[in-house]
Amino acid sequence: MISIQKLVGGYANSSVIKGIDIEVEKGEFFALLGPNGSGKTTLFKLITGQLPITSGRILLSDKTISSYSKLEKAKKVAVLTQEIQVSFDYTVEEIVSLGRYPHQKGFLKKLSKADWNVIEEVMDITKIGAFRKKQFRTISGGEKQRVLLAKALAQEPELLLLDEPTNHLDIKHTFQILDLLKERQQTMGLTIFAILHDLNVASLYADRFGLLNDGRLLDTGDVDVLRNEEQLREVYEVQVNTQSHPTIPKPQLLMTPKYAISKDNTSFHNLYKINQTAEQMHIQFDQPLRTISNSTYVDGIQWIKDFYILKNENERNLIDLIHSNKQSAVTTVDHPQNTIIVKKEIENIQMVIFTAFEVQDVTSNERLEGNKSIGKIITKLFIDSHFTDGAIVQGLMFALSGRDRAMQNVDSKVKNVASSLTEPLVFGVTQRGMKVATGELENKLGKAIEEAIYSTTNEMIKRCL
Repeated sequence: MISIQKLVGGYANSSVIKGIDIEVEKGEFFALLGPNGSGKTTLFKLITGQLPITSGRILLSDKTISSYSKLEKAKKVAVLTQEIQVSFDYTVEEIVSLGRYPHQKGFLKKLSKADWNVIEEVMDITKIGAFRKKQFRTISGGEKQRVLLAKALAQEPELLLLDEPTNHLDIKHTFQILDLLKERQQTMGLTIFAILHDLNVASLYADRFGLLNDGRLLDTGDVDVLRNEEQLREVYEVQVNTQSHPTIPKPQLLMTPKYAISKDNTSFHNLYKINQTAEQMHIQFDQPLRTISNSTYVDGIQWIKDFYILKNENERNLIDLIHSNKQSAVTTVDHPQNTIIVKKEIENIQMVIFTAFEVQDVTSNERLEGNKSIGKIITKLFIDSHFTDGAIVQGLMFALSGRDRAMQNVDSKVKNVASSLTEPLVFGVTQRGMKVATGELENKLGKAIEEAIYSTTNEMIKRCL
């Protein structure tokens, strides 16, 4: 649809764009990304003819774009820029109707019934019909952006060029507009070339991406361009991490500000307080921990600050806690006050383990036969280190493995032995200090975590019996 070949150009004394090649296929949504000053808007102006091309060429449907007359180009290409400027005091309806000019016939260029049908449709889908008779200058910046998009769609273009189309829009209208454009792309084959500022929004809507920096195209491709954390850090000069969107196969980017990179040297065991009574044990950290659990009440990996072990009969309190404090992880046993607390150091990494259990009664006949019973076992493991999400998942698995090994050693006369893989185990990390990836866990650290849980669970079993 549009082919940019070895393009060089910019302003009189400066070639901002330095030899760029981009191919955008018909029916494709292509997003151009890059920091401020990278040349995105300059490239846009070269495509639209607002700036002169020094060398190279731009083809539109296999013809140089400069060979089209203004009217021919207007039938194929619509443009929406960042600047919201209208020279005359038109109404909203009049602005949108200007989009039909390339399609009007005759000397007087009057709007036909077909033109009005298109105008009504685009005003409806951009949700601007309610203020159609208002003067354009009197409406908000976001409303103006939607009006100008309606004008562009009224042209019924094959190619839509967008320079920051959501610049003046709130979240609701950003998604409404991009959903609309995506629907036009998918159902009508509209080709979209958009400069987008928000990388996460771009990831959700675009099919392919170009990453521009200092007038040069560093990378083009599918969403894997947004999974290249190292390249994004270099270009944007911000700490960037990617993660998968929970419902669609697209990455989302997390930016970490400099102030949030931990320089806290506080001793790990001074980061939390323990409040222990007959009714509950409350472990409260100064800052939330990155936490995973196989518990019903911790869904996925979350940030959690308060950890509770409640008495079983206080189930009402458990429900109230979950609803009132989203940064809490709650488990229940018969006697919270009997929780075992063990502090350990592994590979110069501090940790603390909380193990609680409940004992179930056996029948009088079983007691005469020397049988004993262990009920629920719960474990909370907290580590002072920085784990990747993959390492957090793997750390939980090593801990579960250690507890399962301990339970397999229980004497055969012990009845009702809890299945350690189904009883709650909470695993939390401070996300400060040494960074641990899955590779480190596969070596010494993972086995050390497994052994730590194995030994504390064995100690708990001895006390229980």
